Order: sequence, then C-alpha cells, then structure tokens
Amino acid sequence: MLVSKPYDDSDPKSIEAYACRLIGKTLRDAINDLPESLVVGGKGKFGNILERYYFGYMPNSRPEPDFPKAGVELKSTPLKRQGKRLVAKERLVLGNIDFMTLDTETWEKSSLLKKSRLLLLVFYLHEDDKGPLDREIKIVRLWEFPEEDLAIIKSDWERIAAKVREGRANELSEGDTLYLGACTKAADSSVLKKQKNSSILAKPRAFSLKQSYMNAVINESLKLQSVAGAVEATKQGVHFEQLVHARFRPYVGKTADEIADELGVKIQRGAKNFYAVLTKRILGVDPERRIAEFEKANVHVSTVRLKPNGVPKEDLPFRAFDYCDLVQQHWESSDLRNELQRRFFFVIYQLDREEVPTLTETRFWSMPVSDIEGPARECFDETIHRIEEDRADYLPKKSENVVCHVRPHGRDSRDVVPTPSGKLSCRKSFWLNGSYIKRQLDS
Repeated sequence: MLVSKPYDDSDPKSIEAYACRLIGKTLRDAINDLPESLVVGGKGKFGNILERYYFGYMPNSRPEPDFPKAGVELKSTPLKRQGKRLVAKERLVLGNIDFMTLDTETWEKSSLLKKSRLLLLVFYLHEDDKGPLDREIKIVRLWEFPEEDLAIIKSDWERIAAKVREGRANELSEGDTLYLGACTKAADSSVLKKQKNSSILAKPRAFSLKQSYMNAVINESLKLQSVAGAVEATKQGVHFEQLVHARFRPYVGKTADEIADELGVKIQRGAKNFYAVLTKRILGVDPERRIAEFEKANVHVSTVRLKPNGVPKEDLPFRAFDYCDLVQQHWESSDLRNELQRRFFFVIYQLDREEVPTLTETRFWSMPVSDIEGPARECFDETIHRIEEDRADYLPKKSENVVCHVRPHGRDSRDVVPTPSGKLSCRKSFWLNGSYIKRQLDS
C-alpha cells in the first residue's frame, strides 16, 4: 500500500522539507508499515524503496521529472567514508542516452534538461554490512545547477550529442567532457546497442554527473575558487576551455621566470609547486585555493616541459597503488581506467639547451578509447599477472608498452609496502610514457 503524501507535490520547498525529515535516519526508522518481505529480507534498491514507500509514488522511467507539478527529479546516491570526510561513492546517473533519437534534440529542449533542471538529492552512507533499509541518510537538498555550471554541462551535452550524431557513439569516453559524462551502462561489457548513422555497435551509455562534481556538491566548504571571469564568460556563451586558453595566450612566448616576474610570483623556479602556482596565477586563482571548475570536472592539470627534441622531460605519474588492493581490481572499475578517462589539461613549456622553459601552448586532451582499452589495459593486466606470480619487482617497463609503464613512486628506496605474497616491495605507480605524450601532442 502506498503512503499518503504529507507534502505539496507542486511545491519544491514542501517536497524538500518533507525529505529533510530523513536526515540522520534510516529508511527503516522513517517509514511505517513496510512490507514484511522488505523488513525481513532487507532486499531492494534504496531508491525504489524511498520513492514508493516514503514519497508515495511508483518508481518509473517516464520522461518528465518524478514530481512533474514541481519540476523536481528525485535522485538518491551513496556516500562513503574517506578518512574523516564523506565523499561520493560513485557518479550520479541522470538518464540513459538514446543513440537513435538524441540527434533530434537540442539542449534547450533535451529530455536531460527537462528532467534534471531541479534535483532533490538524498545522500546516504553506504556500509557493506548494512542493507538499504539500514543506511543512514546524511544530506538532503534541492540542487539547481549554478548558471556557470549549467553552461559547462550544456557544452558537455553538445559534445556527446555531436559524436552520437556523427555515428561515433562507440568512441564516447568520459574524458571527452568536464562535468557531464557518458558513462557505460551495462553490467556485462559484451552488451552492445545499435546507433544511428553507423553499423558499428556501441556500449550502452547514460548521462551522469561525474564523481568529482558530486564531491563539490557534497562538500561546499572546500576552498574552491572559480577561474577569474569564468562566470561572466560562460553567461556570454564562451566555452570554459576557450576561456582557459585565452588566459594563457598573453604569456605564450615568454619564459617561466618572465611570467613569474610579471605576475609577482616570488617562488623560485626549482620549488616543487612553482609551475602549479604559476598556472593558478595566470588563471586568476589564489595559489592557496583549488580551481573550482577543474575540481568539479576532475581535470588533471599537468605541466609538460619539452626537451629540445620535443620529448617531455618527465613521464606523467598517477597515484601510487597498493599491491594487495590492485590485484582485487577489475579493469572496468579499476583506478587506472578511471584515471585515464579523465580530461587532462597540459601547460606546455619548451626547454632550450640551457633548460630555460618558454611557454608555447596549452591543451585539453582526452586519451583515445582505443589506447585505453588496448595498450593501457594490457599494461594493467600484465601488472596484475606478475604481482600474482610474486614478481612485483619486475613490472612492465617503458620498453614493453607504447602507452604506459610501472615504476617506483615513493619517497625513497626505503618506502616499501607489502605485496600479496607477504614480501615488501617499493611503492610504485602507473606512468604515462613521455614518448606517448609527445605523439599525442604532435597529432
């Protein structure tokens, strides 16, 4: 039996106020007269139980928002603990992408915008030993995208739609976009769908807000600062990436030291954070703050210094891994694959024979899907294979893979961690090959 509706379903604030009664409670605490099958078995999806037995409507896949009179779409999503913080456990899926009809839509009249303009977000704490009825609800809030975020999401949607329109849905990658992703939507990677304008089958995908964006929503107390002028520029239809390039353009052709002098940066070039501070100052962001748009989009910012022959002076490292955790990972949900699907922002300096760096260009870049699912996956699989064979000291070298390799990434040779066999081996990480980055920059 459905519950009555002790709220005004035409008023977003009334719906939110009713939802806020859930904060600090579990669904078991909040809902009376749950069916015995749910109470005893503890089975069912959190979102479905919330919709049917708390808000009193049947879960559905209609194109309009869940509360059509109020224009509010309900979304429940899990949190996890990360140290003392609560962070998003996963991206927030907004709706499936229809490869056969998306090309008939415009952003302003898109089904995604219609359903997601105003979201009621219910965040609950996921704990493995608790079923959906017993997971505590931590945050409830109405979320309307800030105008500057909506401009970026519009641009993301248009990039995704353009690939679908061109019959390239099979080439979609979450690295293509900033806030709005096209995530895969099938438990089995062998499941494929037809697409318009191409005979090539594509993985099912859905529009989703990236995990990094959800973390910005969750933790608004983060010290974030927008790129100077970004809000006004996006209002005027300037793409965020164009704005970023424009910020760097006046400094192209100048040395790093000349730029630092012009911007009043007092840190010496040899300091570890010199280039990071320089990048923030060019963008008009306080060096002590983090760049809001890059945080929300999970963009990896990297300074690339090219040797006179055009090859990057350094390979690009990712976070050090835990051997025991790594061998438990599956490629589709692995840390490495998630890292490679990010969008990258390269600030490129050319070194002369005296190693004086001159700013030459900036570039946003996404790794091609074929490289992620080909050589990078091979490196990942081979790494796990060797660790399982107790050969953690002999992981794939740069000469073995055209995209990436594994090598030490610790403080020093004494920075060791356990392997699954119980032995200790130096801390390592995956690295993108400098030669691979050069080929991408040259293409």
